[in-house]
Parts: sequence; structure tokens; C-alpha cells
Amino acid sequence: MSSARGDRSLLVWGLHATAAVLERAAQDVLEIWIREAADHTELAALAADALRRGLRAQRVPAATLDRLSEGAVHQGIVLRRRAPAALDLGDLRALLASTGRPPLVLALDHPQDPHNLGACLRVADGAGADAVLLPRDRSVGLTATVAKVASGAADSMPLVLVPNLVQALEGLKKDGLWVIGATDDAPSTLYQADLKASLVLVLGAESDGLRRLTRATCDLLVSIPMAGSVSSLNLSTAAAVCLFEARRQRLSA
Repeated sequence: MSSARGDRSLLVWGLHATAAVLERAAQDVLEIWIREAADHTELAALAADALRRGLRAQRVPAATLDRLSEGAVHQGIVLRRRAPAALDLGDLRALLASTGRPPLVLALDHPQDPHNLGACLRVADGAGADAVLLPRDRSVGLTATVAKVASGAADSMPLVLVPNLVQALEGLKKDGLWVIGATDDAPSTLYQADLKASLVLVLGAESDGLRRLTRATCDLLVSIPMAGSVSSLNLSTAAAVCLFEARRQRLSA
């Protein structure tokens, strides 16, 4: 993996998010704090699980957890861990070449909302995607909120950061991947597209959608057909619709 993990650490809180870290990346946990006098069964189980892994939780007042989580709902537990390492384009190419099946990559054009990025990582994991790709600059990074919403997918779903999204897409096209962008003004719909081939699905940022150069790089633009009064879906919901349609087509094939 050419993108080093480095010394950056990440705070994670909440029962499910911390349980996922202990299960999938216990070796990266640096500290654990649990609310003192906690009699919650799940908190006690997490403390015991951490101890089995050689990690002793510190008992602290609820106010300390409030401060560490910046007022978020921490459910009585916070941990500090080494941040998962991101991949670069070379890592992604090597990963895709090793799968032995048509790749499926989700690319996000400068996402800004950590809740959406976390949900996209979780959705991509559930749909069997190979990686999530986004620009390194002017995009939300891997934050505590992203990790909590991802609910473990921050460790299981490779996150690929690139300096230039358009150049990365052009490189993947040269490797034989088909690039399909989702936008609400495309004449073709998602359900008319063949999503069984080696594929990058590209979705735009929450407010601006696909940028002009990103649109021009796509081999095909598709829309999600909407039946109600709203004209579009938010980023993570649109990602779920697109990725699971790709999964449906691949399973039926």
C-alpha cells in the first residue's frame, strides 16, 4: 500500500462504531474511554472484548466523553485509533487486477458532507463494490463522523484518494473500465444501462452535481427515474440505488 498511514489518529464513538473497530482493526486502537459506573450491558461487553485484545479501557466521567466527542451522541464510549490508510491510483489498479471479476468502483466528485461519505462507504461495502474513489483536495476526508456513519466500512471498504479525479478516471478507462455518471438531466436512465461490465459509477457532490470536466470524461450519463414530486435524491441514497442496480444486474447474469 503506497499511501502511508502516518501518525494521524481518529476518534470514534458510539456502540456499533467502536465494536466494529475492535472487531476489524483492534491493532490500530490507541486508547479507549468508557463512562464511569456504566452498567450498560453492551458497554460492559465492549470493555471485556477490549481487554481480551490487550486493551484496557479508561473509566471517565460523562463530561469527558462529551468533550472528546464534541457533544455528539457517544453512548458512553469513545476510542482513539490510527486512521485507516487510504490507497492511491496505483494501489487501486493493483487491487482491481487481482479480483478476477469485472470491477465495480464508486467515484464521488468532491463530496462535502461527512454523513454522505460515511453512508457511501457503507453502501459500497453492502453492494460488493471494490473501492470508493474521490479527490484528495476539496473533499471531505475520513473524519470521526464518517467513521461512525460507515459503521465499520471505513476499514472494510478501500478508500482511494487521488490528486485529480478526471485524470484518475481517464487512467481507469485506459485499463478497460467503463465510466458512467449519474445526473438528473441525462436522457438515458440507470435501468437502461448495462452495469455488468468493468465499471466506475460517478456521482456528483451534494449541491453542485457532476462538474463539467467530470461529465465530459464519462462514457455515458444516466438518470435515476423519479416518480414523485422531488427531482433528485441525496448523494448516499443515489449511490445506493446505482450500486444495488449494478449488483442486481450482475447477480442476474
